[in-house]
Amino acid sequence: MLPDLDKSDESDDVDVGTFELAIGDDAEGPDDASAVDAFEVDIQVLTDPGSNEAATDLDIGEAGLADTLPEVAEGSDDEPADESAHELDDLVQSPLESDDPSTHAELGDDGLEALPDLVVEEGDGEAGPDHERAFLPSAPEGAIPQGPTYEAEWLLLGSSCSALATDGTDVLAAAEHLMRFGHERRSDALPAGTKVTSLAATADATLLSTTRGLMAVKPDGALSFQDAPEPTRGSGAELAELAGSQGSYPLWARLRNGALLRRRGDGWELHQTGGAVMALSASGSELALLVVSRRPTLQLSSDGGSSFRERLLPEPAQTVAGGGAPALATRGDFVALADGERGLAVSADAGATFRLVIGAVNVTAVAYGEHAGRPAIFAALYRESKDVTELIAVDPRSGEALRIATLSVEAEEDAEESGRTSALLWQDGKLWSAGGYGLVRLTAPR
Repeated sequence: MLPDLDKSDESDDVDVGTFELAIGDDAEGPDDASAVDAFEVDIQVLTDPGSNEAATDLDIGEAGLADTLPEVAEGSDDEPADESAHELDDLVQSPLESDDPSTHAELGDDGLEALPDLVVEEGDGEAGPDHERAFLPSAPEGAIPQGPTYEAEWLLLGSSCSALATDGTDVLAAAEHLMRFGHERRSDALPAGTKVTSLAATADATLLSTTRGLMAVKPDGALSFQDAPEPTRGSGAELAELAGSQGSYPLWARLRNGALLRRRGDGWELHQTGGAVMALSASGSELALLVVSRRPTLQLSSDGGSSFRERLLPEPAQTVAGGGAPALATRGDFVALADGERGLAVSADAGATFRLVIGAVNVTAVAYGEHAGRPAIFAALYRESKDVTELIAVDPRSGEALRIATLSVEAEEDAEESGRTSALLWQDGKLWSAGGYGLVRLTAPR
């Protein structure tokens, strides 16, 4: 820091050195014969500010100025130290809490030090969609211990199988054919290129939701396309899920826009739920709906959909229900709610309380069943890095899980997600699993 010049004697000249500046072609003056590419500065300082002695040259090198700077600026003997000298450091060290520019200092491009990261406080409603993902809870990762390995019987290998259903006795599976397994095995060819997303069995036909529309297959194998349900016409809605039920309404259809239809006789009618239906589960005369309005609820019926009782979902099921593609499986008081990103939550008291399953990441299908003679929830976990499915059995009372099988197939080079599971089904003590690898029936070891 250069000492202050003593201006007490205004009559005396103060020698502050000389400045010579000549830059390029802009230099003017009668003695300028040519442009000088130089910039010279000569600074002189008084050795004693209070005297009139000639100033001596002060040499400041590259580090000379920094070496002479005091750590803390000091004031005069008559005035206390100016605390504003610390304000710039305080501004740099403290987090930025707003976008308003500082009124105390302006930082250059290089700054005095690296600026701290902006802190986004949780619950900030104006954080914007770019920050939303940072606050979304995800499935809790963790190791799942190995359990007893189930024995696998491959019924279809190498061809994708996309949907499963049961009529209470037989198991139906949709691939390039509609396959039926029961007292007799039967296979009915589907039109080439048909992609089945869901199917349901009724007393007089099996209905398939396909990318080409609603299709019906009669018991004798006769196939016909059905007219789209009246509430879906002109609305752009698509069938997302079918379910068969025993009662006044033998068939239910969930649309991608959250609407729910029920079939009575040959006609469809809209079922009012007070919200968007995001998942559907049916077994016999039991029916369960995941309905999302202001808050997600579980609507349960034990009479085929004639009446429902509603339960507000607690955490962690409320978090899982908010996922992009939730799945639901129920049987009696046992409930499983899953989402690929948010995990798997299970309940053993009809949804009053839930437990989040550690390690259940990227769940693609769930089903109710039995494991070791006790109620269990089966879930398919897709391991994308290995392109395989890990099947787990979960105790709905404790939330503890065991690995029971790994499913995959040698896929062609252009095949995608051949190890991904699309549907699970428990029937007569066996677990059925359908996916890009085909169709397999699994049995617990004796």
